[in-house]
Amino acid sequence: MFGCARKAFLIALLAVMLPSAAMAQQQSPAATPAAPPAAPPASTPTSAPTPPPAATAVPVPVAPALPPEVLNPVEKLAKSIETAEKSIQQLKELEGELQRLRGNVEQIIYESTSTAESLRPQLAEVRSQIEKLGPPPAAGQPAESPTVAAERARLNAMAGALDGAVKTTELAWVRAKQLIDRITVMRYQIFARNLFERRTSPLLPAMWREVGERMPAIWGRMQYYGGDWMYWMKRQGASFAGVVFGTLAAALMIWLAMSRTLARRREQPGEIPTFFDRIISAAKVAPARMLAPMVGFGLLYGGVDMLDLLFSPWEHSTETALQGILLFIAGSTLASVALAPRQPQWRLIPVDDRTAGRLLLFIKLMLAVYILDTVLVEFGRAIYVPLIVTVAQSFITNIATASLMMAILLTPFIPQTGPLRAVNGLDKLQVAPGRFAPLWLKLPLWLLALSIVVTSLAGYVALGRFISQQIVLTGTVLAVAGLAYLAVRALTRERGGERSKVGAMLESRFGIDAARQGQLVKFGEVSATFAILLLALPLLLLQWGFAGADIRDWAKALFFGFEVGQFKISLVRILIGMLLFIALLFTTRMLQRWLRERVMTQARMDAGVANSVDTAVGYVGVGLAALISVSYAGFDITSLAIVAGALSVGIGFGLQSIVNNFVSGLILLVERPIKVGDWIVVGDQQGNVRRISVRSTEIETFDRASLIVPNSELISGRVLNWTHRNLLGRVILKITTDIKTDPEKVLAILEQAARAQTLVQPTPAPMAAVDGFAPDHIDFSLRVTLSDVTSSGRVKSDLHIAILKAFRDAGIYATLQ
Repeated sequence: MFGCARKAFLIALLAVMLPSAAMAQQQSPAATPAAPPAAPPASTPTSAPTPPPAATAVPVPVAPALPPEVLNPVEKLAKSIETAEKSIQQLKELEGELQRLRGNVEQIIYESTSTAESLRPQLAEVRSQIEKLGPPPAAGQPAESPTVAAERARLNAMAGALDGAVKTTELAWVRAKQLIDRITVMRYQIFARNLFERRTSPLLPAMWREVGERMPAIWGRMQYYGGDWMYWMKRQGASFAGVVFGTLAAALMIWLAMSRTLARRREQPGEIPTFFDRIISAAKVAPARMLAPMVGFGLLYGGVDMLDLLFSPWEHSTETALQGILLFIAGSTLASVALAPRQPQWRLIPVDDRTAGRLLLFIKLMLAVYILDTVLVEFGRAIYVPLIVTVAQSFITNIATASLMMAILLTPFIPQTGPLRAVNGLDKLQVAPGRFAPLWLKLPLWLLALSIVVTSLAGYVALGRFISQQIVLTGTVLAVAGLAYLAVRALTRERGGERSKVGAMLESRFGIDAARQGQLVKFGEVSATFAILLLALPLLLLQWGFAGADIRDWAKALFFGFEVGQFKISLVRILIGMLLFIALLFTTRMLQRWLRERVMTQARMDAGVANSVDTAVGYVGVGLAALISVSYAGFDITSLAIVAGALSVGIGFGLQSIVNNFVSGLILLVERPIKVGDWIVVGDQQGNVRRISVRSTEIETFDRASLIVPNSELISGRVLNWTHRNLLGRVILKITTDIKTDPEKVLAILEQAARAQTLVQPTPAPMAAVDGFAPDHIDFSLRVTLSDVTSSGRVKSDLHIAILKAFRDAGIYATLQ
């Protein structure tokens, strides 16, 4: 009982000491404000924080510099931090009071930050006014006017006072942060000492004898509190009955509605749903089954609270019982959905019916034992149950939890047989029947179960209770996270040769091709998995003994910025920057697609111009997306000058060709000596230009091969472009005839054959000429202009056929080249 008295004394002491700062704020300010505190030293203290020195008057030649609305918050912060430092010495043994003290210190940090932020603009304004006055006269110069001198003295005094106030608030912030670190270390020390504290071994009869001696008093106390609650419940008889009836009616209505909804998911007999169908069904069924009982118990708790029946010592015990019931509902529902003893076609874990039923029973019993232990411990604190009785009760629940775990581990995991075993990848796992298979899963659980038994028997009952609780709580969190992850996979993974639902949605709504679908779906799956981890990790840390305030501070530092050297890294800004880059890149691609399909499909739009515009929009969009995302992520763009300097050195040594090709690509896009679709000849190769990038140009030869030419060769070398300005082109045919042939007749036949071709331009008209003659032959040529030079091969073939037929009819023998 001495420990309880000491705890009550310390709580009362805390209640007196901590609110003193808050009471000081409510008092009306004095008529004349006190002098501002002296400015603290410039160096930041590295040792344990000490109370600030007493404020001393600053001799100024004018009236007090700081108004009460500025000075009072500073004095309040100094008093608050001094009170907190004194209070921490009284709280080394009380974790709850340490947590409350941490909240007060965090309030000091918030107030010091807001106060400093409000004072800095005022200090900057005063210093700006001092600068406007200019420097004071030097020695030997005429003195300034008394009005200016007085104003300068007043402003200097005001600036000094404001600077001292800002430094005082900054010092309070530093000392508060040091206090939080001390509180955190003390809490962890208390947690570790309580966890590894050894009690009397339950194997000794003396402990159980003492428990038996204490039980009559405990039972009498329980009867008293129970009878008192029954008395007040009977006085609220009609209202209490209405609450119970209304709760049951609401839960029944919700249960009936959910039952009808769940009945619609049942497949026709003989159909076996795939694994992904089961995951999607489980993600829908689990919340539907939880809804009715959770709402029912929540309404019952709220109704009883409204009737004022949750008075001491029942308020905390009932709240703990409600939390335990909700946990039991969630855990048992998840286990029922995953094991599905009566619906093997919807089972997620590939075991047979008997194994599924046994596992579900043992899991529910473990949850019930955990809830019973938690409620009994909380109720024991409320009615002041002796520690020895609490230890005995925890020992019993520890052994019960370990026994249930061993029963689960001794259950053979017999796999499903028949078509249910190999529906998908998970069901194809080969699990050999046996009590210890699979070993990778059961061996760690065996070690945990044995550790509960050994630590409890050795007297470390608190450690054994902690392990048993973590098995239940951590298992529940991991089960929920695993179900959420499988649901994400069901939406993002392909199944049965079909595309994922997310991929089908991207194609139907945005028209994204298969390659980009895979990238976006993979990114979405990774992002969703990361989000699940971020949600599950704080819950696990809370169960493992970490304080919620510490987790919040870690998360705030991780997401909103922590310093590494001179750089401040913010995970949230980096993630938002990545998402911003992806969104801007996606917008750029959509804009390019809109330009290609809607704007640049006009009949008069040149293909080369369209390609240049499309390429330029793509590069500008990617560049802007990179700059905006990098800038938003917190990286200083001006630091890229260092990178540019390093690149200039690299360019001087080995990157000339890359830069040359890059600049040449820009010239090709702007000057457009060649463009997409042009028929060009480079060296001994020729073909059509298919793509121009900043480094190289892709040419498709007439053999359907891709020729990659560096842009610098196209700029600095000779290139024959058949279609640079238009598609007009000239074709020359060479004909040789016998020396006895009539030249005029041959010229007439050639010109007539050329005019008969539809692709031959009438202007300039086709021209046939005699190029020369020899003793045995005459050389002729036919020059025609085509409207589409890309069709020259077909036109030459048609001309050859027409000339050949005309020569045969005229009896002329000739050779065509």
